[in-house]
Amino acid sequence: MDVLWTGTLTKMRSEHLEPVAYHVRDGWYDASARGPELPLGPLLGRRVELRFTGEIHCVYCGRAVKKIFNQGFCYPCGQARAEADICIVKPELCHHGEAGNPCRDEAFAQSQCFQPHVLYVSLTSGTKVGITRRPNVPSRWIDQGAVQAIPLAVLPSRREVGLAEAKLAETHDDKTHWMRMLKGDVPDVDLRADAAAVIADLEALGVAPLPEAERVLHEFTYPVLEYPTKVKSFNLDKAPTAGGVLHGVKGQYLIFDAGVINLRKYTGYKVEIAAEG
Repeated sequence: MDVLWTGTLTKMRSEHLEPVAYHVRDGWYDASARGPELPLGPLLGRRVELRFTGEIHCVYCGRAVKKIFNQGFCYPCGQARAEADICIVKPELCHHGEAGNPCRDEAFAQSQCFQPHVLYVSLTSGTKVGITRRPNVPSRWIDQGAVQAIPLAVLPSRREVGLAEAKLAETHDDKTHWMRMLKGDVPDVDLRADAAAVIADLEALGVAPLPEAERVLHEFTYPVLEYPTKVKSFNLDKAPTAGGVLHGVKGQYLIFDAGVINLRKYTGYKVEIAAEG
């Protein structure tokens, strides 16, 4: 096998093409020292291996570590950086402005959190509600393996959209069941009808939906030659090599004939990617 790429894993870059195009990116903390991207489309149908070198580095400070936290953080960065705060995962717990528990980084809050966020419905393993910053549309939907998505409302901050999502989650699913998503096991549902139900609940919460003309149905197809009937995950911490014939890419997963691997889970891991042919 020829080594095609060496670098530090991070979330793949995607392009909303037909089908979605994926590129492996180098997540090394120093952007000036990152290697080039590796497009995955040409590797479909070929035997491909990911080889973990044994090195793990924080993608925020570069510190060598034995364990990564929250998809890319060393422990000190996880305790100090605003990107690792609990409100990033649970925005309804935003504590900005609390005297005894201030935001870790005011500049980060203003540039990332106090910006317009989209509340949406998408179809992954089923219909789910979700939120994302407006610049992350449509990449957020692709990262989740959605085959359809509809933006429903725009709120002015992460806190406000998080509170709305948390309330909606009492009656609407807000999770993707990843195994079903990777099997291509998507139920035959009318996403527009499900969106109408969510809109009614939003209005009951006092949240104004987007005008109907802006509630556009987006659709996605993925570069998958064959979906697995059973989903088995590779674990680079237990076996340093993962791979097989590359059958497809969906969400942040590589789908091989021998198993699947979530590249985002291994953010900070230094790997080689090699392929036959």
